[in-house]
Amino acid sequence: MKKIFLNLLFLMNILTFLFASQARNIELVDVPTANTLIRGEVRVDIKFYPGGGILNRLYVGFFDRLMVGGALNIRNLIGTGDVELVFPPKFLGKIRLTDDTSTIPAISIGYEGESYFDIKARGLFISITKELNLGSFFIQLDGAVYTNEFTQFGKEIDAGAGISFAITPEFIISTEYDSILGNEDGHFNIGIGYFFDPIEIDIGIKYGLGNMENRLSRILKILYISYF
Repeated sequence: MKKIFLNLLFLMNILTFLFASQARNIELVDVPTANTLIRGEVRVDIKFYPGGGILNRLYVGFFDRLMVGGALNIRNLIGTGDVELVFPPKFLGKIRLTDDTSTIPAISIGYEGESYFDIKARGLFISITKELNLGSFFIQLDGAVYTNEFTQFGKEIDAGAGISFAITPEFIISTEYDSILGNEDGHFNIGIGYFFDPIEIDIGIKYGLGNMENRLSRILKILYISYF
C-alpha cells in the first residue's frame, strides 16, 4: 500500500499541467493540504477522538496566503478518570507560496505543534495540492512531507498523501495514507464531510497499519466558519 501512495505523489506532479482552481479545505483527515484561509476568515474546529479527548483549534486568515492559529488538546474529557489539559497551547500556521494554476500546484509551508490520539504532531511541513476539474465534480490530490523534530530538522522525516472527491460543493469524501515513511505507525484514513453553512461536520474512520492496540478508530470533527 505504501507503493500505491508513493505512486500517487508522483502522479500528482505529472497532473500539475491540468487546469484547476484553488480549493478551500486545509486538511484531508490528518494530512494537511496546501490551501489556506482567505483574509478575514476565522475557523474553529473541535475534533472528538477515541479515549474521550478533544482537540480544539482556531485559525485566522490574516492575508489570503497566510493563516495562523493555536491548538489546545484536552485528553480524557469524556469518560472516567482525570482530565488532562495539554499546556501550553500550541502554535499553528501556514503560508501559501504558490496558487493552484494550470501549470503549477499550490505549495505551502506550515507548522502544526499539536496533534491528537496516536498521531504525531506534524511540526514543520511542506504540502502540495492539485485540484482537477472533471466537469460535474472535482478531484483534489494532496501530498505533504513533515518532521516533528523542529530543532533537528531532517532527522525524522515522514510523509502523507491522499485524494478527495467533491461530489457537490457541500459533500466531500477523502481518503489518505498518513505516515508513508513510518515503520509501523501508518494510518489509512477515510473521511466524509458535509457543509451546512456556516458549520461543517466530518466523520473520519482511521485504520492503523502497524502493531497498534487501537487498530480501528473513529473521529468526529465539527467546524465553524465565520468572517470579520
